Amino acid sequence: MQFVDKDLKSIQEARILVESARDAHFLLREYDQETLDRMIQRMITEVHQLLPELAAFEVSVTGKGNKQDKTQLYQNFLAQFNDSLQEQVIGVLNTNGVPLSKIGIPFGVVAVILPAENIVLNALFATLSALKAGNTVILIPPNKTEEAAAKLVEILNQANSGLPKSSFSYMENTTIEGVKALIEQEAVDLVINIGMADYFDLRAYPKPIIYGGCGSVPVFVERTADVSQAAQAIVSSRAFDNGLLPSAEQFVIAESVIAKEVKEQMIEAGAHFMSVAEEKQLLTKLFLSNEINPSIVGKDAQTIAGNAEFTVSEKTKVLVSEQPYIFDENPFTTALKCPILTFYLESDWIHACDKCIQLLKEKRNGHTLAIHSNNQCIIKEFALKKPVGRMIVNAGASLAGIGIDSSLPVSLILGGMTTGRGFKAKNITAKDLTYVREIGYTSVKEPSKGVNKRISDEQLLIEKFLQKIIEQ
Repeated sequence: MQFVDKDLKSIQEARILVESARDAHFLLREYDQETLDRMIQRMITEVHQLLPELAAFEVSVTGKGNKQDKTQLYQNFLAQFNDSLQEQVIGVLNTNGVPLSKIGIPFGVVAVILPAENIVLNALFATLSALKAGNTVILIPPNKTEEAAAKLVEILNQANSGLPKSSFSYMENTTIEGVKALIEQEAVDLVINIGMADYFDLRAYPKPIIYGGCGSVPVFVERTADVSQAAQAIVSSRAFDNGLLPSAEQFVIAESVIAKEVKEQMIEAGAHFMSVAEEKQLLTKLFLSNEINPSIVGKDAQTIAGNAEFTVSEKTKVLVSEQPYIFDENPFTTALKCPILTFYLESDWIHACDKCIQLLKEKRNGHTLAIHSNNQCIIKEFALKKPVGRMIVNAGASLAGIGIDSSLPVSLILGGMTTGRGFKAKNITAKDLTYVREIGYTSVKEPSKGVNKRISDEQLLIEKFLQKIIEQ
C-alpha cells in the first residue's frame, strides 16, 4: 500500500486547482453580464429544489446549527439574492448619461477560505457572487467539511449552466500547507477569508484579502425602546440557527432605569439567566485549553445546559450571563458561536456608548452594532462614534445584518476592516469582487459655434481676396 503525505497531496492539488481556474477564466472573461446572470439563474433554480436536503446534509456533516432555521435562511437568502442579479457589475456600467466612463473588470481567480459554520450557504453565496463578477472561484473548506462543499459543487454542476469547466471548484484535501501553496500561486488574484482567523496570518502574502467573520455584536437597549419588541428580537435573533450567523448579538447593554423590565421580557421570550453556580459549570465545558470547545459551537441552549449538567425549561432559547463589568480575563468576552448572551447594566446612554466601544475593541472581533431606541439623536450619536461597518436599528441583528429584510446589501461576508482585518468594512457583494476602470475625457472647452462661424467667414473673405489677386 502506498502512503502519500497529506500536505504534499494538498500542495499538489492546490497547484492543479489554480491552473484549471486560471485557464477557465481565459474563457469566462469573454462572457457578458447578461450571459453570466442567465447561467447563475439556472444554478439557483437547481439549488432551490434541494434546499431542505442541503440543510439536513450540512447539519449531519458538521453537527452544527438547526435544520429548520437553515432551510428558512436558505430560502429567504436566495430569494433576496436573486433580486440582486439585476445589477450590472462588469462591462459598461451605468454612469448617469455619460456614454462610456466606467467599466467593471473581474479580478480573475478568487480563492475563498470557508468557515465550518453555514458552510453550504457561505460557499453558495461566494460562488454565485464571484461568477456574477466574471471571476472563477476555488472554495477551501475546513478540514473534515469537504463533503459538504462537494455536495454543493455536485448540485451546481447538475444545473448544466454552460460555464467553462473549472469555473468553480473546491479543495478536497485541506491542510495549512496546501492553503498557503494555493494563495502563493501567482494566478490567484483575490483571497476571501470568511471567519477563519487561524488562516489570517496568510495576510503576509502579497494578495488583496477580504475578511469577514463572527462579529461579537453588542446591542444597546435605550430607555425609549419598545422593550418587549427589543427583548423578543434579541432572544430570537441570538437563538436563530443556534447563534451561528456572523451578525448575531452577543452582548446586551441595558440602561439601568429599564434593566429590570428588559430582563423580565427576555425571560418571557425564552432567556435563562444563569446562576453563579451554573456559570461555573458551563465554563468547565465551554473551553478546552483556552479555546472554544468545538462540541459546544452551533448547539442549542438546552443541549449546552445539559452538557454543563444543569437543567433549563423546555422553552429556553438562550443562556444569559449577567456581568457587572468587562475585564480582560472574562471568558464571556470571547466570540461565542452559540446561543449565549452576556448582560450588562449602564446608568445612561453615554456610559453605554463607552461600553459598546470597549466591547468592540476588547477582542478585535466587532464589525457590527445593534441598538433599540426611538431617540433619533442617540441613534445618530451611536452611528457617528462606533468603530463598526454596520449598525442595526430596532431589529434582530442576525438576519438584518446580512441583509435579510433590511436595507443592507444581502451578504454573508461582513467586512472586517474595523477589526483590523481585510480592506473592506461593508457587506461584500459581487460588485466588490471587481475593480472599476475609469475613462477620462478632455476637459478643454471647444470653441462656441458663434466663434467658429466668425472664423469661417473671415477665411472665406481672405480666400475671395486672394482669388481676385490671382485673376489679375
